[in-house]
Amino acid sequence: MVFSVKLNDMEDTPPTKPSGKSQFARYWTIRGLTASLIVVAALLPVVSALSISFWLDGQYNWQEALLELGVACLTLSLIAYPAFYLLNWESVQAQMLDETHQDFRLLIDQAVDMVFLVSMDGQIVEANQNACDALGYSKEELNSLSILDIDIDCYLHRHPSLVEKIRKGESVTYQSRYRRHNGERLPIESRVRLASWMEQPHYIEFVSDISHRIEIEKQMDESREALEKTRNILERRIEEHSSELEKQKQGREIAERYANSIQNYLEKLIDSMPSAIIAVDEDYRVMQWNIEAERMTNIKAKEAVGEQLSKVFPTLHTHIHKHNQDRDLIHHNISFRFKTKIEQERKTLEAMVYPIFTLREEEQGEVIRIDDITDKLRIDETLVQTEKMLSLGGLAAGMAHEINNPLGAIMQSTQNIKRRLSETLPRNQMVAQETGIELKELNDYLEKQRILEFLDGIMVSGERAARIVGDMLSFARPANQEASKVALQDALDAAVRLSAKDYNQRKKFDFREIEIRKTYSPQTIFVKAQKNQLEQVFLNLLVNAAQALAQFHAEQASPLIELIIRREGNKACVEVIDNGPGMDEATRKRVFEPFFTTKAENVGTGLGMSVSYFIVSEQLGGQISVESQKGKGCRFTILLPLLATSDPMDDEHDEQIELPL
Repeated sequence: MVFSVKLNDMEDTPPTKPSGKSQFARYWTIRGLTASLIVVAALLPVVSALSISFWLDGQYNWQEALLELGVACLTLSLIAYPAFYLLNWESVQAQMLDETHQDFRLLIDQAVDMVFLVSMDGQIVEANQNACDALGYSKEELNSLSILDIDIDCYLHRHPSLVEKIRKGESVTYQSRYRRHNGERLPIESRVRLASWMEQPHYIEFVSDISHRIEIEKQMDESREALEKTRNILERRIEEHSSELEKQKQGREIAERYANSIQNYLEKLIDSMPSAIIAVDEDYRVMQWNIEAERMTNIKAKEAVGEQLSKVFPTLHTHIHKHNQDRDLIHHNISFRFKTKIEQERKTLEAMVYPIFTLREEEQGEVIRIDDITDKLRIDETLVQTEKMLSLGGLAAGMAHEINNPLGAIMQSTQNIKRRLSETLPRNQMVAQETGIELKELNDYLEKQRILEFLDGIMVSGERAARIVGDMLSFARPANQEASKVALQDALDAAVRLSAKDYNQRKKFDFREIEIRKTYSPQTIFVKAQKNQLEQVFLNLLVNAAQALAQFHAEQASPLIELIIRREGNKACVEVIDNGPGMDEATRKRVFEPFFTTKAENVGTGLGMSVSYFIVSEQLGGQISVESQKGKGCRFTILLPLLATSDPMDDEHDEQIELPL
């Protein structure tokens, strides 16, 4: 139909209406051509009748021709009016559509702001001249771009809630930055709402250049800051002048006020320190108790000041008396560490006690500074553990290479033994004849003695050991290798094998008692990643699930870990589901925080999930989330970008040493 005309197919002409002559030539040419076709179609039966009559009878049958001509005229009269009516209606609609296009262009070109008409998929359908002038593009260039090509922040498309509001008919206003043709960034404010264009929903955006407004706001902030400084200076001068007057009138009051201000300043200074500061007199009665001490003990300063230290902080008082014999003889200070429970968490604190001396060098009490060093100790332990794991990883890789050689010799020798006992090889038959041995009887003997079965067992065990060595080598490789094409099914299966061996060695929980239920996509799913990184993420999830199942004793349900691999659009989805104790909402929100753990002390560092989150989100460009309810298990979901089948990246060769079989 004539109505399906796109804006970007129209010529970039001035928004003027076509002349009457051009309209007549455009519309009446189509009408005349159509009328001619109708007349020709109506006269064809007449000509056909005359031709057939002449061919059959050798003469023209004018009566039949007149009859056909009458029928043709009747047919022409019946269809002429509807046909011309439809043609006229179509031409009027086409003319109205052209006028609408021209009026729309004229309207948006008269707008002060930039105006964009954008399709639902982000393609720019139309833009006014102000948009071209502000961004430095021509209309043809803008019509060939997506709104995402010029929107640097992509604010609208990163907030699905705003898109949902627009689709409900609401108008949305937001700020972003557009990229000019020369690469400069233009701050803008956009007002977007839904509009119908060509019987299809579109976004219409009114965009304002707010660079001038931002500059004005910046100048206003600078002026406000300068005014505030001036006001502060004036207030300070007024206060100084008032102080001088007060000094002249009431010197004693000013001295007391000054002393109070100094005291308040010192109190604020002490309260602003990140350490807990506690001052006591000679009898260990509390004289100072800052905000950090309140947070550490949940005791307010007004409740602690004046009380004995042994009453408000008995653990600290006990350790001070215990370490008094270790006091520095020169500086008279002591330093020690102790553990206590703060907000239901076990914390390690470091305390330093300094004596307070007067001008006469008489001791007036002590100042105690307490720092929470729990996180610092965890980091130190993690660094030590990391160094150990690096050493163990290198050692495991070396041992795996060394094991491959004798393992290859064993499997090769076993294979050669089976080959030399075969009855089908000519060389075996020749040697048997030379030595006077019947191979069939020998094989019967070996079969009855189950020697061949033992050889098959050696081969199966050797292949299993080779797979274990391969998994160890793959997991022990350094993490700075290039990303390659990795099959998710293979990486997850390798992690299952590694986790099973880890628990069998530690003997805390027999992994074989856990049912592993696999639901994999029938097609192998590939992603671009480092295989050992994927195995580390899967291993962390499996280890956490197994530890949770070991601590959870359900009466009716046996321990189960379900592994699911499938596609979700252009993403690969991996789910690890267990029927363990689950987590409450507070724990679920903190599960990916560094050093957060629900295990007992010295059991875990709390870094497994945070490291997994970093690998998936930062290094693999994916997403990881968790769903859980108390007593209903956990579901960890990993989404990774799929590797396209047309990806030219060649499969990297596995660096595992091949066994000489």
